[in-house]
Amino acid sequence: MNLKYLFIILTAVNLSAQKISGTIFTEKEQPISDARIGIENEDMGDITGKDGKYLIDLTNVDENRIIKIDVNGYQPFRMKVSDFEALHHYNLSLKEKTVEIENVKIIPKKYSQKNFGTRNSKRAYCGYNSDDREKVFREYAIKIKNNRKLKVKKINLNVASFIADQPITLIFDIQGAAGDFPGESIVNETLKLSITKDDIQNNAVSLDLNDKNIWTNEDFFVSVRTSDDFKGKLYIGGNIFAFSKATYYRNYFGVWQKFSAGEPSINVDVLMEK
Repeated sequence: MNLKYLFIILTAVNLSAQKISGTIFTEKEQPISDARIGIENEDMGDITGKDGKYLIDLTNVDENRIIKIDVNGYQPFRMKVSDFEALHHYNLSLKEKTVEIENVKIIPKKYSQKNFGTRNSKRAYCGYNSDDREKVFREYAIKIKNNRKLKVKKINLNVASFIADQPITLIFDIQGAAGDFPGESIVNETLKLSITKDDIQNNAVSLDLNDKNIWTNEDFFVSVRTSDDFKGKLYIGGNIFAFSKATYYRNYFGVWQKFSAGEPSINVDVLMEK
């Protein structure tokens, strides 16, 4: 037999061929919404709704690839596709993650208020349209360069356009750096903000994090995505042709990509050590 065709046959044997559905819930059997399930480093997957249900298509996925579930506040789930398919059921329980929160005493004279990021709502830069389901699952991020101790107090998003008949939910995250790209989340819970058109003031919406006790003294990334039930159009402002800035983006658990000619209008209010 021709070695070329033998290789194709052997490769095909290791590919999956099924759609799998299930529910992701807590140890107390409460459904977890907005949990992402997908293939590690791939542009595919699903996001759970309020009922915690998911549907993932593993057709033609290499059985040696890794199924991944990540939800802030819970221990990550990772399993080979072949082992995942062999499970007796696909309802998955996630364990809560225990994170030690640093108790920092704030002395007013030693800290000052700062704002980092981009603020521009005059022109649409990137965003979401429920008619294009692929882009609904896109996550955008900006990088904040930092070498001082600071507390993240608020995330702000400048909105260039908003069209929706019902509230939409934005999901934010704050991640450490893995080289020049976003790494692991430094937040112990999912950061959600539900908005309507009336919530947009001066073309901006904000999520108050003052009670979350989020501290860092290193470079970090701030990201935003929408929930699974997003319906409508939301476009974020940004700086176009700003070659000193960069946009980071991915779908599901795909590899982070970098576009070095602009930045979406995400900015943060922080309390920084002088």
